[in-house]
Amino acid sequence: MNSLSNNALIEHNLTFILSEMKAQPEVAQHYPPNGLTYDEHLSQIHEFIADAGEYGLAYEYVVGALESIPFRLTGAAAVKLLEIGLLMGFKSEHEIDKRFDRRP
Repeated sequence: MNSLSNNALIEHNLTFILSEMKAQPEVAQHYPPNGLTYDEHLSQIHEFIADAGEYGLAYEYVVGALESIPFRLTGAAAVKLLEIGLLMGFKSEHEIDKRFDRRP
């Protein structure tokens, strides 16, 4: 995989993680009734990745979902998420996550 560009690696890793999230429809019951549904949320993440190339937004939505919904990731997916975070240089745009922001 060393020959992949950063963007290609990020896209591949996000797609891998999203596929694991899509395989867990049982977590749909944990989505709040006044927000996006499980299907809408994962579809939106897919659109950010595949259609818009908005990897930063997709990453933030994945991290937010993992923090608030009881998804389970394999070790491989966890490592891929870590790789994305290292390449992106941030966790989220939230004030509480500023300490993780390495962007100029």
